[in-house]
Amino acid sequence: MNAAKKLLGFDLNPNNFATRAPRSPKIPSEQLEILEGIVKAQDGTGFSLPDREGLREVYQFFKNMPLNKLASAFDSVRRVRQLALALTYFEGRSPAIVETKKLQNALQLIDRCFRISMLPAVFNALMKAWHTPNARTLRAFLKKHLTDYAGYRKSIQKLKDNMTWYCEEDGALQFAMSLITSRRKLADVWELLDLPDYMHGYPYFGDVVTEYVSYNSRLNAEHVTDIVDFVIKHNNDKTSRRVLSKLIEKLGIEATETLRQPVQSYALQEWQDPRITGGDVRWRDVSDKAREIFTRWITKEDLRFFFDVVAKACYDPKFAYRKAFWLAYLKHISFCRPVLRKDVEYLFQSDRQALRYYRDRRPATLNGGTSDQHAFIIQMEEFTFVEFSTAGACYVYHNADLPFELGDSEYYMSELRSWSFAKHRVIHHRSENYSWQDEFASWLEDEIGIEALRSYQLEPKSDSDPIKSDSVIIKCPNENCGQRLTITTKKGIIKRIRCPNCLTAFEKYFES
Repeated sequence: MNAAKKLLGFDLNPNNFATRAPRSPKIPSEQLEILEGIVKAQDGTGFSLPDREGLREVYQFFKNMPLNKLASAFDSVRRVRQLALALTYFEGRSPAIVETKKLQNALQLIDRCFRISMLPAVFNALMKAWHTPNARTLRAFLKKHLTDYAGYRKSIQKLKDNMTWYCEEDGALQFAMSLITSRRKLADVWELLDLPDYMHGYPYFGDVVTEYVSYNSRLNAEHVTDIVDFVIKHNNDKTSRRVLSKLIEKLGIEATETLRQPVQSYALQEWQDPRITGGDVRWRDVSDKAREIFTRWITKEDLRFFFDVVAKACYDPKFAYRKAFWLAYLKHISFCRPVLRKDVEYLFQSDRQALRYYRDRRPATLNGGTSDQHAFIIQMEEFTFVEFSTAGACYVYHNADLPFELGDSEYYMSELRSWSFAKHRVIHHRSENYSWQDEFASWLEDEIGIEALRSYQLEPKSDSDPIKSDSVIIKCPNENCGQRLTITTKKGIIKRIRCPNCLTAFEKYFES
């Protein structure tokens, strides 16, 4: 061997060779970023939006091509890839390919020249056409090629990992249940699925949020905000109404202000007050139950704002009696609205909840009267009632004879307090003895046919723990008397009662 080296004049020293070999230059960070960008573009998410003009040309070409010539017209991979991208394109009243019977022909062409780079376009079509009859065909196509895939593209592997959520008919439900059981928020969806932002509004995700609300039993303030934020991003009117109906129903009438505030803000901004003229149109497709609950929410909030916040500012301690009275008729109230002075905001600067209410709802403005007077309009059945903050009786008008319009943005004191138009007037005398309350309750029952649904008496203040009981209103059984009696009792007992008016004694069983 050595002789051969000498004969050939070849002397190789491995150590010398290693030191003399050229070293790979260090790639500058700027160039490295460019290279990484190229790699990402090659693999990436696979969901970049195509050129619209190119889509239009392919769409028209495919739509107008006779079926027997499609195979020869789309005989290249490039042309078929363009067709895959054009599946969801439409213009005017002309439907997208994905919505027509020719989708089957398009998928046959794609299948014949299939490349994995075409799959994201088919997936995009499925997400958009989730509610169409062709969704089943798309799911089968996607499932076949994802099952067969054995490559290394991150975006395709991600689709394959989550295949059950997309390729099954109840995929949206399965995904929603996965979010619930893993305690993930809807805000995590895009990071979890690694999908582009423009898919936020796709029908598939409308089904996901609907199922998420339907089956999620852990609805705290964070969940409610998360759901409303998702609905806003989804930006689909039909989904919003369906999801908010379910959410309002699940929260229920007794939902706290913290829970209902995100829902109220969204609904009032998008659909306005359901109680005012045009509510039936603006609140279309919202369930009757949800609308009733929402109406109770904002009516109770209106009452709280006027009788708690405004009354406190006006230093009228007897407002508590009026608030208790109207709360006893809460379910009968179809409309109510505070009417305040322009400069009233300073009165509740320290009350964050009241300030948010005032700025979100913008009550109507009152002109005339004294600077400390405000009004509150209430409507029940065919009658409208106007309460005042100070020095004012409650005026009752028949709706057919109202001297003002309920939808006005400004009111005058002379309109709201018009004795010539009023059918009845209530002076708030002897509130502590419930004198005006009993008289007014009798008038409401006789003239309108409505009764209080709970006691309007204030609960007595006591340092000791109160006995758990319920207050109910009953009528004296003596037909010649008919006195309304407020009875405090516990359910499931028989109580002996004597009417203080006619002294009739009787027994009453209280079930609830």
